[in-house]
Amino acid sequence: MNIKYKFKKAFTLIEVIMSVIIVGIVVMGALQIQAQNSDMAEYLLKRGNSELDNALFLTKKVQRYSNDKKNAYDLIVDEFSIKDFDSRDVLKKIEKKINITEALPVPVGMDENEAPMFIFYTNEILLNGDYPARYYTFK
Repeated sequence: MNIKYKFKKAFTLIEVIMSVIIVGIVVMGALQIQAQNSDMAEYLLKRGNSELDNALFLTKKVQRYSNDKKNAYDLIVDEFSIKDFDSRDVLKKIEKKINITEALPVPVGMDENEAPMFIFYTNEILLNGDYPARYYTFK
């Protein structure tokens, strides 16, 4: 009898181990990217909330409080009637240190050698907190 064996091609043990190692490295990289994306999303959420908090400080009254630490309630109490005590407590917890620079002239003209057409003044409002922010006013 003539017996013919048909050999099936298969992966060797080394090939299987190498493929498992490669898949493991790819999965670890994907997990690291996921963790970084999660951290970035959390940072952006907190930064966005901080920007909403900063908006409470951008009133005309803020110009009075250079180098002072104030809460949001103190700045908006004259502009809004806040009767809910819980809302007042939340606003009082939002605190920022306010720094305001002196107004600087900014001449606007056609040419450097000519007299300016008009001059406006700008100053910087710096709100320091967990996420500092910088704003400018123009007069």
